[in-house]
Formats: sequence, structure tokens, C-alpha cells
Amino acid sequence: MKKKFSLLNIFLCFLTIASCETNDPEGEVTIPYTITSYFLGNEKDKVTNSKGGIVMMGGNRENDEAMKWFLDRANGGDVLILRASGSDGYQTYLFKELGFVVNSVETIVFHDQTTSEYVKNKIDRAEAIWFAGGNQKKYLDYWKDNYIQEALQRAINRGAVIGGTSAGMAILGEYIWDGEKIQTDFLRISFMQNIITDTHYDSRNRMSRHLEFISTIEGKGIAAEDYTAICIYPDGKTFVYGDDAEHDYAYFIKEDLSYVKIKGSSNGTFALDLNDW
Repeated sequence: MKKKFSLLNIFLCFLTIASCETNDPEGEVTIPYTITSYFLGNEKDKVTNSKGGIVMMGGNRENDEAMKWFLDRANGGDVLILRASGSDGYQTYLFKELGFVVNSVETIVFHDQTTSEYVKNKIDRAEAIWFAGGNQKKYLDYWKDNYIQEALQRAINRGAVIGGTSAGMAILGEYIWDGEKIQTDFLRISFMQNIITDTHYDSRNRMSRHLEFISTIEGKGIAAEDYTAICIYPDGKTFVYGDDAEHDYAYFIKEDLSYVKIKGSSNGTFALDLNDW
């Protein structure tokens, strides 16, 4: 079975097609069975100058103001969500509900490893890439040491804005706790070297284990509570978002385990300059 894409300006497309990937002269595309794709927006790629940056969230509900920052950094381009569970929860939220115009929002759900050219092309064309929550070990199993890692690194190198929540935040540091062990050598992201992240800091009491991770790698740590978001500009300036009326904190932990605890706010609280941290 094939699904033919029409060139409508705005459309919603859900595809789960159990067959091999093909591309033919008529413009028909078959999605491989190893992924599910949800698409909303303009099928024709729009190339914009994305503004770069990093967004990290603690793992519960997304912070709207930080997500607006993420969309603004996409500069009207194409937004790509990558995940290994769940479905299309980000589609309308990012495309319509936050008041920013983007060319498209596509969610790709991975069910296994894939060698799909479709996925590589989507990563190569994205101005913004978001890693959803889930299981970071699956992300490493599916994406590490293959062409997806290479495509993601190309996106980072060309200045795409990237971000993630929960498991999606866990994979943004140089060191990654995969639920069993600490891994490294995945993504090389400016200001995230020699760092291991952690999430759900308040609800799951994770500070103690995070301090152990930091001691093990002899590095630093960045952590976020459930409703907290951390936004890092390409120049290293870092702001923390949260509910003004709640205790939403981010943590920046040094090698000696001393740390700065920053309260998030709706306008973003300046935390620190990572050049001097």
C-alpha cells in the first residue's frame, strides 16, 4: 500500500505503512514499517536561517513560554519531533496553539532501528528538532552509531534549535544515563560537554543519584524539576522558565558538587553564562 502526498498547503497526515521504503518519479513515498509519521503543515520544505539554541525540560507538562522560545528559534521553518513511544500529541500544540508560524510539524515515532532515507532527509531539512519523553536507552539503541546520529549532528552543526523533555533531555549531555549505565559519544553539543543531565528532580528525588553520576564522570550536571525548562542561547546565556506561583527550579552542579539553584519564571530567569561556569 502506498500513500500519495498532495501539495496542499495545510493538511494533517497520519501514516503507518508496513512495507519497504520506495521513492518513485511520480512523487509517491512509502513510509517504512519501522516508523510512524504524523504530519501537519506544508509538504514543501521551507529553508530558513534557524537561530540555534537548546531547550531542556524536566519531564512533566511542557512549559509554553519555553516552547515559544523553541519555535521562535526555528524562524518559520520545519519542526521535527522524534520519539520511540506515544503518538501525535505535539502536532496541533506546536503548529497552532502557541501563536508562532512554522512551515510544518512532523512527529516520527520509531518502532525499531531503521535505515530509512525518509528519516535522514527529514532530519537534514529540519530547522528545529525536539526529542520527546520516553526511554533514553531506546533512543541510543535506535540512533547511536548510525546514520541517524550523523544526521542529528549535522543539524546541530548547522544551527538547528534542539530540545527535549525527560528522556529527551537525558540525551543532550555528553554523558547519558541509559537506565543501566552511563554512555557517551552520542551528540556533540556546544556547552553540553563534560555534563550529565537529569530530570524529574523533585517528584522522583533524583538529586542523590545525579550527584553520584557527576562524581563518576568527574564532570558537571544540569537538572530540571518536573515543570521547569532551561533555555540556552548559542552564546551560552541561560534562562530558566517555570510557573511564577510554583517552586519550579533548575540546578547547575559543579565538579565539587556545589550548585546553583535557580527559580524559573514565566519571562525566563537569567541563570548563568555557561562560558564562565
